[in-house]
Amino acid sequence: MNKSSNVPHIANLLTSILIRYPEIATINLDSKAQVVKFTFYLKNVTNKMETVEKHLQQSLKTYYYLGDIEVTVSSFDSQQLDFFTILEFQRDTRSLSQKEIALIIALLKDEFAASLITDEDDDLIVDDLTLHEELVSYMLENVKRIRANQELIALRDEGKVVVYNK
Repeated sequence: MNKSSNVPHIANLLTSILIRYPEIATINLDSKAQVVKFTFYLKNVTNKMETVEKHLQQSLKTYYYLGDIEVTVSSFDSQQLDFFTILEFQRDTRSLSQKEIALIIALLKDEFAASLITDEDDDLIVDDLTLHEELVSYMLENVKRIRANQELIALRDEGKVVVYNK
């Protein structure tokens, strides 16, 4: 496969993830480095981010241990701005799974509740969440096999998902 033929597969994956998980603000996938960055926006968060990041990291370390998952990159980073906080989760794609993405979302919902900004679209209803999760899993496994020098960014823009080739 040439590089340009891989872009639609990767773009479809990123779009599907953003549709399934409205809590994710942006996804930046660097297929050459095999690293993905998920960005989340938080409002009204106090300065407890360092403690929260440690708790999230410890929860994921437990998940990796119990699942016997080898991980080369797994980190949280936050940036406090005037009116909201940006939380970024960086992860290598080699062993990333849909279940882990769902776990991260569940941990963030548990930790931040109403502070986690979501882009719920009332017009967009995912009828069968299980089917959509299986689709994300399938596409994620296919994209792992792609060796490309693509860096794609998927984000939300006025109710639509937009994917850019960086």
